[in-house]
Amino acid sequence: MQYTGAVLAMSVGITGLFKPNKMRSLLGLTYTSTVGLVEIRVLFGSFLVVLPLAAVVYGKAELFVFYGLAAVGAAVIKTSYAVYDKCPFKAIWPGILVDVLLAFLLLSSLIL
Repeated sequence: MQYTGAVLAMSVGITGLFKPNKMRSLLGLTYTSTVGLVEIRVLFGSFLVVLPLAAVVYGKAELFVFYGLAAVGAAVIKTSYAVYDKCPFKAIWPGILVDVLLAFLLLSSLIL
């Protein structure tokens, strides 16, 4: 299940890396300059491609746990700030769901 989570993360990351405007429309991300566009690519590429790829390549449980905890953190922060910033739940719940799913898959060896 950990590998499934890593592959899911990489597929989202590859989309964000090579088609950031698709993720922009899907997630409501915006940028006002090409610097912002590059930063979006960096976030998707580094956190959603490189980290899960490292977990798959090295196959170390610690890397899956590290990445799974990052997904837990993303879900908690996203949920907390969605409330704090009064973000419409309808707009943010898919992202929270993906973070929770990734966390569950990546931490499955600790849970199951």
